[in-house]
Amino acid sequence: MTTYAPDTTATAVVLCKKTGAFYDFVADDFRLNYSYETKIKILKPEGTSFADICIPYYENENRSSMKETVSQIDAFAYNIENGKTVRTKMKREFIYKERLNDKYMQVKFSIPNVKVGTVIEYKYKVLSDFYFNINDWSAQQSIPTLYTEYDITVPEYFKFNLDVRGTERLETTDDSEAVNLSIGNQLLQCNGRHLNFKGRQLPALHDDDYIWCVNDYSTQVNFELGGLDFPGALYKSFTQSWENIDKMLLEDSEFGGQLKIRNPYREEMAALNLDQLKSIEEKISAIYTFLKGKITWNEEYSLYGGKSKKVIKDGMGNNAEINFILMSMLRDADIPSFPVVMSRRNIGILPYSHPSVQKLNTFIVGVANTDSTLVYLDGSVRDGYINILPPVLMVNRARVIMPGKGGLWVDLSKTCKSQLRSIVNATISPDGKICGNRNTSYTGQYASSFRRKYRTAKDSTEFVNELATQEDIKVNVFNAQGVDRFSPQVKETVIFEKQATTNDNFIYLNPLIFLHTEKNPFTQAERKLPVEYPFTDQVVLSVNLTLPEGYTVDELPKPLLARTEDKQGMCRYVLEQKVNKLTINYTFSSSKLLYLPEEYPGLQNFWKVIAEKNNETVVLKKL
Repeated sequence: MTTYAPDTTATAVVLCKKTGAFYDFVADDFRLNYSYETKIKILKPEGTSFADICIPYYENENRSSMKETVSQIDAFAYNIENGKTVRTKMKREFIYKERLNDKYMQVKFSIPNVKVGTVIEYKYKVLSDFYFNINDWSAQQSIPTLYTEYDITVPEYFKFNLDVRGTERLETTDDSEAVNLSIGNQLLQCNGRHLNFKGRQLPALHDDDYIWCVNDYSTQVNFELGGLDFPGALYKSFTQSWENIDKMLLEDSEFGGQLKIRNPYREEMAALNLDQLKSIEEKISAIYTFLKGKITWNEEYSLYGGKSKKVIKDGMGNNAEINFILMSMLRDADIPSFPVVMSRRNIGILPYSHPSVQKLNTFIVGVANTDSTLVYLDGSVRDGYINILPPVLMVNRARVIMPGKGGLWVDLSKTCKSQLRSIVNATISPDGKICGNRNTSYTGQYASSFRRKYRTAKDSTEFVNELATQEDIKVNVFNAQGVDRFSPQVKETVIFEKQATTNDNFIYLNPLIFLHTEKNPFTQAERKLPVEYPFTDQVVLSVNLTLPEGYTVDELPKPLLARTEDKQGMCRYVLEQKVNKLTINYTFSSSKLLYLPEEYPGLQNFWKVIAEKNNETVVLKKL
């Protein structure tokens, strides 16, 4: 086998992947036993990376009684040499462990002698004390799968709710089976629920542009513990509600306990003179600006805190640690604030119907702007503002936890208006040189993006040079206002020169000067995954051009009004000529964040039309 016919781009293919799980009884408690067996064919040089294996598992740094153990690792590489199959066994020295964080370890190993044409095979077992939490199983990988199987038997005492999702078909059996458990010196026989899932010739689940978390669309099987029903004991329900999750978090010392910490900057805050500020927004801005001068975000997101003293000492912390301190400062300013828990967009959608604290991975701060409205802020915000969050946090479902008041679901996907508004005034000379100025205001995510590029550039010269290269202009004067302020907007002025194309008696130029887009971002013939935009968008461009003396317009682009089929996307292009003046008004808006695969052809055509219009030219002819 040298290629995989259904997907010739595949760098490797899973020949067989089998997962098994069953319960046993050890040391007066139940335990879950997992077995994993995988065989992969390497088809291209890039596919050799599948010989590097990482297995994460739970092992608390504090040596808690409950843990997971990885054992019985075996791995082989099979190659054909001189017409014969040669098996290379991985030596134990290729296996090592490393700690990921205070709760998780991982086992890593690399299978030797792997190249194009190799079949790799590896097996291992995991013993888990977390018998009440069955690991989720995904049938699809980042490469195609010929055959995959999941087989699990659950004793009748455990009542799990089953959630099977995804678009690919699985062969499923769900029946009863006898289970033998060794308890002490006695053999206990009970009934069990035997579940088996088989998948055949499953396509690869490719990560793609405009997708936050590809695993949201994987064909998968998930388990949720509904309750325990042991003989001679009352049924104990474990079915969670989000209200239970709220309560659990508020009782956790590393979450609820952190909502009560003392403001470490109480004395220093007096210098902010908050009483002299008129609006709540001004007070929030002053407090946050002060805090960010004290503590830097360490690029990590978390749900829990507990190390506030270390964070203050080091001047650096994760977003949760910064948020707990922020709320303590807001509390001292008599500004109510609440944690807003979520799952980040690149980690996965938070399920309404399957409440689980494990699905939560961070929180932001909801601040009471009025008696009935909240505004939002997070310790990771460097370049944004109130309500202008990093797009990864702009989830469509997050939960506000209000101690003593209950919980509230909120949609953060459209918390701010993101707009680029630009006005260009320029004059065209007979030699085709375009001289003028551009005044641009960047709002919302556009302001954040501008600040991030400015901040990460080596200096302002590098930033301006990059702008000149990107737009193919000469920058004579550059000025930006609001780059270093904590505010919703940045304003920019550019005085520029740009050379149009000339040929004998003609001048050819793009009348937009600064384009909205040069190409269609959607070039795939078909798409199996949805399109997820990061934020709603608006671009407004106005261009006023003065024509050179002795020239007339020979060709003008036609006006355009394009819309998506659902009218949620729109592009308008209008060009007018009055004597020696050309005026172009261009407006683009997109208010929808999710397009399903069946909507893709219409979306693709919408952007095709926009890209073509952005690249059209005006032809000027010498009289």
